[in-house]
Amino acid sequence: MFYKMRNSDKYLLFYKYFEEHGVLETQIESFNYFADVEMTEIVKEVGEVEPKILPPGIKDLKIRFEKAWLSKADYIEKEGIPRIIYPNEARIRNITYSGSVYVEFSAWEDGTLKTKYVVNIGRLPIMVKSKYCNLYGLSEEELIKLGEDPYDPGSYFIINGTERVLVMSEELATNKFYVEEGQGPVKYRGFIFSEAKAVSIPHRMELLNDGIVYLTFGKFKRIPVIPIVKALGLTIDADIAKLINEGDNFEETYINLYEFIGIQDQEQAMLWLANKLKFTGGEDIKKEKVRIVLDNYLLPHIGTSPKDRAMKAYNLLKMVKKLLLLTHGKIEEDIKDHFMNKVVRLPGELLRDLFRVVFRTVVNDAMHQYHRLARRGKVPSLTSIFRSKLFTERFGSAMGTGQWTRNRTGVSQLLDRTNKLAVLSHLTRVWSSIPGEAELLEARMVHGTHWGRLDLIETPEGKNTGLRKNLTLLAKITFQEAKMGEIVEKLKEFGLKPIKTEK
Repeated sequence: MFYKMRNSDKYLLFYKYFEEHGVLETQIESFNYFADVEMTEIVKEVGEVEPKILPPGIKDLKIRFEKAWLSKADYIEKEGIPRIIYPNEARIRNITYSGSVYVEFSAWEDGTLKTKYVVNIGRLPIMVKSKYCNLYGLSEEELIKLGEDPYDPGSYFIINGTERVLVMSEELATNKFYVEEGQGPVKYRGFIFSEAKAVSIPHRMELLNDGIVYLTFGKFKRIPVIPIVKALGLTIDADIAKLINEGDNFEETYINLYEFIGIQDQEQAMLWLANKLKFTGGEDIKKEKVRIVLDNYLLPHIGTSPKDRAMKAYNLLKMVKKLLLLTHGKIEEDIKDHFMNKVVRLPGELLRDLFRVVFRTVVNDAMHQYHRLARRGKVPSLTSIFRSKLFTERFGSAMGTGQWTRNRTGVSQLLDRTNKLAVLSHLTRVWSSIPGEAELLEARMVHGTHWGRLDLIETPEGKNTGLRKNLTLLAKITFQEAKMGEIVEKLKEFGLKPIKTEK
């Protein structure tokens, strides 16, 4: 006997889901993850700083940053006494709903740990209903007593009394190689945005009509791939051909190898590149300049140390193989609108990018303050050289104007409070990185992979049609960084054979 489901029963699972999960849970969790984990990771990225000018009596000084954390939302009155504040008071008094950011660092003099310090580097706006908000965990009755709306979804910020939302952005996924058909002298081309921490360098690979494969990255234009691979340490032509072909037999492989058959070893390849890039100086200086370029600007997401050069060479040949597979019709062009090739930047990720830039600015300013006092013969206090006002103003300005890192604009917007649906729509909005003036029809159309992830109906008319989208109610976005070690071990269980990069 089968149970006939009533219409009211169809929504039981739907309602049950929202009893345990909020509509904006992903956005709020991304902010919590940023404050809990990523702030400390960014501080550790900076690592050690060493003042170049030291006061009398100090021969060597290193400042090592160790961790950072965010306090709960509070407000410091004119008397200098901090007290707990709630969002409604911040709206009424036209103040920013924020908490203090603390950084712990240690000072090392002449190789010996002197002491550890904790300094307040400034104030960071806090997302309403996050774990750092004072409304977190309160019941409906407690919220009503405080004058707060118990049905407010949160996930926005209050800047100078104004509610602002960080709009999620849809971008092409980084560190992934895409191939497509070229135009004019370029038969086929591929591109990758190599992103590592604060660095993002676009790379473009092109197969021209002469059959040679060229690579463009940063300010270095159209450099043949084979000399780059040999400069990275992979110098045997047979090995290069084997890694490109892998069972196929592309004629372009032999055209490229024959063109640079005169380059026999790594030293010759480096000198060839140095002359191609018009580097000046003696041979040793030229080779050192090439090493710096290959380590720091070529595929930085793989690594920036000499031991990563072999892996960069293997990845370049893997990209050449994919380009040649497209050339010979064995694979199709990558569909950039496919959602597996996209990434949605959540509020926590946007704050991470801004925090990385602002914290480095604060550290550089602290070193400037230290040098200024050391020149006068004074011994600076390590806690007084950090200007908290600088950090607070930079964050406040970005959140208030929407001017973000990487020349992005409109990231922070006034929250639409027309009605409850308008609020929910604005907080789940996803903006495309494509400008509205661009005449790209395919980028504006619905793709099959949007189903269940993006609302297929809600998009404005006019130039932003198809570029401004909204998440579906049940859409979830991951934001934690994957643990690469665990992934590699799991792939090995599936039969992955790692490449030996050591000679």
